[in-house]
Amino acid sequence: MVVSCGDMIYAADDMIKKRFASEAFYADICIKNDVKMGFFNTIPGDGEVAILLYGDVGDGQKVDSARVVSELLELQARYSKIDVRINSKGGDVFSGIAIYNALRTSKADITIYVDGVAASIAGVIALCGKPLYMSPYAKLMLHSVSGGTWGNASALRRMAGVMEALQDDLARMIATRCGMDAKAVSARYFDERDHWISAEEAVEMKLADGIYDMPSADGRVPSTTEEIYHYFNNRLQERPQNDKEMGLIDQMKKMPSFKDANDEQDIIDRVRELENKATKADALEKANKAYKEKMEAAEAKEVAAVLDKAVADGRITKEQLPTFKALMASDRANTEALLSGMKPSRHMRAASYIDDTGKGGGMADKSWDELDRAGMLSELKATDKALFESKYKEKFGVDYKE
Repeated sequence: MVVSCGDMIYAADDMIKKRFASEAFYADICIKNDVKMGFFNTIPGDGEVAILLYGDVGDGQKVDSARVVSELLELQARYSKIDVRINSKGGDVFSGIAIYNALRTSKADITIYVDGVAASIAGVIALCGKPLYMSPYAKLMLHSVSGGTWGNASALRRMAGVMEALQDDLARMIATRCGMDAKAVSARYFDERDHWISAEEAVEMKLADGIYDMPSADGRVPSTTEEIYHYFNNRLQERPQNDKEMGLIDQMKKMPSFKDANDEQDIIDRVRELENKATKADALEKANKAYKEKMEAAEAKEVAAVLDKAVADGRITKEQLPTFKALMASDRANTEALLSGMKPSRHMRAASYIDDTGKGGGMADKSWDELDRAGMLSELKATDKALFESKYKEKFGVDYKE
């Protein structure tokens, strides 16, 4: 599903999932490198601060609701007064509503300024209920919600229902500001046409509280919507940066990852890139750790089996187990070779020919000569003397006598 209140269309389902990871990651970088934390789309002053809503509204855009809301929560605890300055053509409805609600419900002393253009959802944000002032050149624009989707007829009807519901919500939000009935707002502004409102008209309609004085320093007077929008964007690019901002940027550029950054936006882009790499590296590290733990457990089980068999075969004693465990840990291959070369004890060699009844089941099937060649006659005599005497008489024809 996609819904827009301007020229740009976004996936609404994705817009609902807001991200605060970028700010957290940037803060972590600053702390580790002894850099004082700051915000890139704010202008701090003496006891007050300005939040800039300059650019398109939407996730990952210049006016990202996650960034704006998180900065607002942080800054309202630091500053006694917050100015919000707007120059935006609009964008995603859901992101705009999130910003609108954050500004409207904030207990901070907030004043809204429309410097250039506040169109579409940006215009609704401007009408959030806080004092609103517009520059002499500023323009508000309100119009119907637009959007799109794909699927069968039912899906299209559901999409139309969502758009109509959003439009009703926006109408109520605007009506709260200007004292109009929500239905009257819908009939007047949501008729599928663009409604451009000048600063003077906005004051007359009680949408704005006044017009602030802003003489043009170079004599230029923007007239068209595009000229107004770019005029204020250019003024922002040309504004002098204060010592704190420059100090932060200079310190960031000292880090290898940011040495080639040209401006604030480059630094933001690098931070996001590093965040993605850090996320992937963390996932890989966790996977490697889990795999290593499984390998170590399997190897420990194999080593225990080898040593247990060596004890059972009589190659080593239980008292020697700790020594051979240490040898296996330092050089498993040579330790296993050593164990393989060790002969079982005499008792174990004899026992290998004794069955569960204690009789020499294995030796009973062998002749005297076979036992003699194998060097087992003495073991047979010690473990089963009767069988030994029987084999002796079978070989020599006389009874065995000590």
